[in-house]
Amino acid sequence: MNELQALALALEVEKAELKFYIRLAKKAGDERARRMFLFLANEEADHWELFEEKFVEKLIEKCELPAVDRAALESLLVEADERKLSEVDAVRIGMEQERKTWEFYERAAKEAEHEDVRRVFEELAKVEKGHYELLKAQYDSVMKTGIWMDYQDFSLEVD
Repeated sequence: MNELQALALALEVEKAELKFYIRLAKKAGDERARRMFLFLANEEADHWELFEEKFVEKLIEKCELPAVDRAALESLLVEADERKLSEVDAVRIGMEQERKTWEFYERAAKEAEHEDVRRVFEELAKVEKGHYELLKAQYDSVMKTGIWMDYQDFSLEVD
């Protein structure tokens, strides 16, 4: 997969994650869960903007529009019937989605042709891993105490 194809795929993944977290926020019965899902949706929207910027830059350079590999996209997205998901199941699925995304970004960074694209993939891989850690801590908290932790105690800043 070339750099432009990886950027196009990353855009699709971020869009899917954004929609997923917005739908979960709408469904959430717990206010803290709703805020956490909205926080994650906002983060994914920011990621989409970063990838869009790099995608447009590289698109102008190469003057070719890559097709998104649908099979690759499907392999990166976790399937779930959101109508039947409990909030705990949603967190577990979010963890799996974030893991797949950060691993894809790490691979894309290694294959990137340009330093600026490599850096974006590396940075967002770290952020996605932070999202995973946030969701995992939430999952652990819910499974042990049955209450939602306050996600604001987490720092998702990249070193």
